[in-house]
Amino acid sequence: MSNENWLIYPTVDLFVYDLADGIGQNEDNISQNRELFLQKIYGDNISALQREQFKQAETETSDYIELLSDPNIAEFEPPLDGYAYPVKLGDTYAAQFDFSGNRELDEDKQLAPKEIDCLESLKQEVISRIINSPATIGQSWFISGQLTADDQDALATAKNCYSKLNLFPNAVWNRDLQTEGQFLGANFYELWQPPGDNGKISQNHHVLICLFPYNSGQSILVLSKTFDEFYTHLIRLFAYRNKVIWAYTQSRKLKVSLKDSSGEIQQFVNRLLGQVNASKVDLKELQKDLVYFLRISSAYASNISGLEQQENTIKTNLRNYQIRLKTISQKMGIDGKDFKFMGKFSIFAKDKYVWQVAADSRSLSGGLRLLENAIQTIEGIIEIERAKSDRTLNVTIGSVGAGMATSGVVASTYASQINSPASRDNPMDVNAVFGLSMGCGILVGAIVFIVIRKKWR
Repeated sequence: MSNENWLIYPTVDLFVYDLADGIGQNEDNISQNRELFLQKIYGDNISALQREQFKQAETETSDYIELLSDPNIAEFEPPLDGYAYPVKLGDTYAAQFDFSGNRELDEDKQLAPKEIDCLESLKQEVISRIINSPATIGQSWFISGQLTADDQDALATAKNCYSKLNLFPNAVWNRDLQTEGQFLGANFYELWQPPGDNGKISQNHHVLICLFPYNSGQSILVLSKTFDEFYTHLIRLFAYRNKVIWAYTQSRKLKVSLKDSSGEIQQFVNRLLGQVNASKVDLKELQKDLVYFLRISSAYASNISGLEQQENTIKTNLRNYQIRLKTISQKMGIDGKDFKFMGKFSIFAKDKYVWQVAADSRSLSGGLRLLENAIQTIEGIIEIERAKSDRTLNVTIGSVGAGMATSGVVASTYASQINSPASRDNPMDVNAVFGLSMGCGILVGAIVFIVIRKKWR
C-alpha cells in the first residue's frame, strides 16, 4: 500500500467556540450559555461542584482564563487517548478536544503507522461529545501526524487526510485549499469553505492539516510536546478567526431584517404622501401611522446599531488575528520560518467582510433618515390640524362672547326703560325685550365670527 495512506500517531483536534455573555444578555442567558458549554466538557453528568468551579473561575480578571485547575484538562475516559481543555477568552468560551485513539501499553505499538482511514473514527469520537450542543460562534479542526518514510509525499498525504476526514460537503481540494507553508519543521495546509450570505454559521468549515517529516530526528511524541505552547496560540488565533466569520453571519441576518423593513417603510411612506395630498386629513389615521413609524423606527435604529457593532467586532478580531500571527512567528519561529502564510484570511476578510458590512451600513442607514422625515412630516401635519381646530374653537368662543355681551347690553338698556316712571304709561313686553336682546347678540356674534375668520385666513 502507498505510504501516502499512512501516518504515525495521527491526531484530531477540534477547537470549539461559544458565546459566554453577549451584549444585552441577562443572568439567565449567561447561566444557560455556561450550562451548554459545560455539557461539551462533561456531557450530561455535570455535578454542582463542577458548575460552581466553572462559575468561580470565570470571575478572574484575565482575557485568558483556564476553567479547570489541577489538572487544567478533562481527560477522556480510559482507554481513550484524549482530553478536553476549556478556557474563557473575554466574552467567549473556547474548548480544545484532542484525540488520537486508544492508549497502547506498548509505546512501539502506539507509534506504529496507522492507516489514514482511522481519522474518520477519531473525528466521530470528538463530534459525539458536542453533537447535542453545537458551537454557537464556530469551530476549527486541526489534524496532525508524522510521515512514515523519507520519500512520502506530504502533499499527497494531506489530500488523502482531507478526503478521509469527510469534514466538508462536496469537498474539492483545489477549490478549498486556501494556503500552505512550513512552520515548526512541519508542512501546513489550510482548507476552508466559507459560509454563504444566508447567515448560517453551520456552513463555516475550516481545517488546518499539519504533517511532520519522517526524518526530523525526533519522534512524534517528542515533537508534540512543542505543541503545548503552540496550542495556546492556536486556540486564540482560531477564536479571532471564528469571531470574524460569526460577526459577518450576524450582519447578514441584520441586513435581511433591515431590507424587509425598508420595503415596508416605503409602502407606508407612499401611503402617507396620499394622505398629505388629500383634501381632508384623517387625524386619527395619522396618529395611528405616527405610532407605527415610532415603533418601527426604534427597531430599525437598533438593527442599524447592531450592524455597526458587527463591523467593529470584525475589525477588532481581524486586528487581533494579525497580531497573534506575528506573536506566533516571534515566539516560536525557527530557521527564519514564520506563521505569516496564514495571513491570507486577513486579506480576504478585509476585502470581503469589512467592506461589505460597511457598505451595507451606509446604504441601509438611508431608511432611518426616511423614517425620521416621515415622523417629522406626520407630527407637523398633526400640529397644523390641531392649530386649526384650536383657532376654530377660539373664533367660536370669541363670537359667542361678543354676542352674549351685546345681548346683555341691549337687555340692560331696555330693562332700565321698563323700570323707569315714564314706561309705566307705555309698558314694554318683557318677552319682546328678551327676543330683541338675543337677536342683537346673535347678529353681533355672527359679524365678529366672520371678521375674525377672514383675518386668520
